[in-house]
Amino acid sequence: MKRNHILTAILLGLLLTLAVTVCACAAEIRPIPLDHDTLDLNNGMFCLLIRGGDGVEKTGSFIAVLYKVDQYDGEQIRAMAPGDTVYVDDRKWTVKEVKVLAYADDSDEPIDIEVCPEEDMGEDAYLGFMPGEDEGTYVAVMGDWNPVTLAGSVKVMLPLLDAFTYNLNDEEQDTDTFIANLASLSNPYNTLCFFRDGQLIWVNKYDYPHGPQGAEDGEFRETPVWKFCHGFRDGLDTAVITASKTDCEEGPIPVEITPEEAEGIRQLAMNGTVIGKANDMSVTGGTWVYSFETPGGTHLLSVELYEGLIVAADGMYSVQR
Repeated sequence: MKRNHILTAILLGLLLTLAVTVCACAAEIRPIPLDHDTLDLNNGMFCLLIRGGDGVEKTGSFIAVLYKVDQYDGEQIRAMAPGDTVYVDDRKWTVKEVKVLAYADDSDEPIDIEVCPEEDMGEDAYLGFMPGEDEGTYVAVMGDWNPVTLAGSVKVMLPLLDAFTYNLNDEEQDTDTFIANLASLSNPYNTLCFFRDGQLIWVNKYDYPHGPQGAEDGEFRETPVWKFCHGFRDGLDTAVITASKTDCEEGPIPVEITPEEAEGIRQLAMNGTVIGKANDMSVTGGTWVYSFETPGGTHLLSVELYEGLIVAADGMYSVQR
C-alpha cells in the first residue's frame, strides 16, 4: 500500500511538472483570419483605397480596394505576458513587458494596453491594443494607426447613388468633388467607406494618420512574400495549391507537384520574406507559377519563381525562407 502511495505521488508530481511546463510555454498571437469564402464585400464598412481614379472619365468606373482592420481575440490579448510573440503589421514582436494604461469604467477590462517588445521599434514608436469594433476583440495600434488586411476589390460604376455622401475631414462635399479627388484616395489608413447591396453609400476621408512610413532614401523594405505578390494573407494555410511551368510558345503548362513540394511552397508564401532586388532580368518562359485557392475556389495568391528568385514586373527578387 505504501508503495502505491509513493507511485501515486510520483505520478502526480510528474503531471504537475508537465502542467507547469505547458503553462509556461510562450503564446503566439496572430490576428483573427478573414474567411475569403464567406466575406461579403458588397455590404459593410471597410478601409478604402481607390485604383483607376485617374481614368474614370473614359471607363465610367473605378476599383475600390477594400481592407479590414486587423482584429485580435480578446482573451489572448488580456492574457498576453512577457515571452509571448504577437504578430502586428506583418512582423513578429516578442513581448518584453505589458502595461495596462486604462480600464473600462466600473470594470476590470483593460481598454488601453501598451506592449513593450524586445525588438527595436525605432524612435517614438508605440505598440498597443484597444477594444475593437466587434465584441470581444481588440485592434492593434502602431503609433497612431491600425494595421489592416486586404479583403478584396469591388468595381464601382458611375453614376453613384443620389444618396451617396462624401466627407473630407468631417466636412461634407458634393459628389463631383469626390470624383475629382479619386486619384488622391490612396491611403486605406485614413479612408473609410460603406457598401450596401453592392452600392457605395458613403466615404469618409481624413488627412491623418498617414499609416506606416516607407523606408528612407528609397531603400527597399523587406516584405512578406504574400504581400509582395499582391495576395491575401489569410487562408494560405489551408489553400489548395496548383502549379504550372511557363513556356515561351505554349504558355503555362500544368505540372503535378508532390505534397512535400506543395508544403514547401506554402511555407515560402506564408513565412518567406523578400529581402531585395537580385537583378533586372526578364524572361518569357521557364518560370514556375504556384496558385493558391481556398477550398471554395477563391483565388488568394500566385507566386512566380525562376531559379529560386521571385519574378516581378521590374526584375527578379531574392527571398529568405
